Amino acid sequence: MRLYLVRHAHAGDRSSGHHDIYRPLSPKGHRRAESIADLLAATGVRRILSSPATRCVQTVEPLASRLGLEVEEHPDLWEGSERKRVMAVLGQGEVPMVACSHGDIVPGVIEKVIEKGATSTGRGCEKGSIWVLDHNGRKWIHATYLDRRTDRLPDQHA
Repeated sequence: MRLYLVRHAHAGDRSSGHHDIYRPLSPKGHRRAESIADLLAATGVRRILSSPATRCVQTVEPLASRLGLEVEEHPDLWEGSERKRVMAVLGQGEVPMVACSHGDIVPGVIEKVIEKGATSTGRGCEKGSIWVLDHNGRKWIHATYLDRRTDRLPDQHA
């Protein structure tokens, strides 16, 4: 199974007057959401999960639209969630899926899978980036970082 863990794309300013959960993507963020859809559309993704934050949902909506899938909002993918709860949500998948979350959640997930023995390639967590995590049916085995300039996916680790 493969998980594509996305950090939401660029959003408007935190002082925009919106409650933070409702802060939308900026025009730059919308462009990145489209490029994420371009990159992931042919991956066989069957589920799309997201933090309930507007900026996260908007980051994966273009992909969901192309694939005819619904974006499933999970409160445990919101900023500040306990890592154990986040891992439980991500561990529910037996099919290739995308999950979109925040700058505090994504590094925590990567740290946890490495702690449990996965290897990794790359490093980072910029807005609009993707971590590609491979699972062999028993455990996470590898994580590969893709910054927003990457235009191809890594080979699957067995």
